[in-house]
Amino acid sequence: MSSLSALNNAALLILQQQRPQSAAAEDNLVASANGVSSPAGSGAGSPLIQAQAKISGSMFSVNSLNVTAMKVRLMERVGKEFAIDQGDYQSLFSYGTAVKNAVEALKQRSASEIIAIEKKLGLDQLGVSLDTLVNAIIDPNGSDSDRLDAALKKQAGDDVKDASKPIDPDDIGLYGR
Repeated sequence: MSSLSALNNAALLILQQQRPQSAAAEDNLVASANGVSSPAGSGAGSPLIQAQAKISGSMFSVNSLNVTAMKVRLMERVGKEFAIDQGDYQSLFSYGTAVKNAVEALKQRSASEIIAIEKKLGLDQLGVSLDTLVNAIIDPNGSDSDRLDAALKKQAGDDVKDASKPIDPDDIGLYGR
């Protein structure tokens, strides 16, 4: 099922909900509320309608995982660990360099604190080091960034959306994934 038909079906469902309900529609609503499919198989409880709702929900849900958003959040959190605000810097490179300098200074004082920060950020569960994260901030197109992306995708599983992939138009010029 294409994303266009999913959008059309979602729009149709919304418009149908705004019409006055007849007795048959009320029966369908009661049946779907009770988890029973309507006799005609075309009501809100029908498998087709339920599948379309799941597809629309997965495509447009604000709760879906996004590797890029997870990565940005992790970059912000590492800065907060060192009291470094990304807004104070002109570029991601200068922010990353400041974080790297703070990490290097902490390494000279206490290596155990580095391990504690990695655990606090969840980097140990991802299987990446603090240095890998910092290098990914400094060079977003480098191998450390790719390693971090792969670890985040692996952790997120199948529920992940990759916002870095371009959205290309289909055969009729509509955009979608």
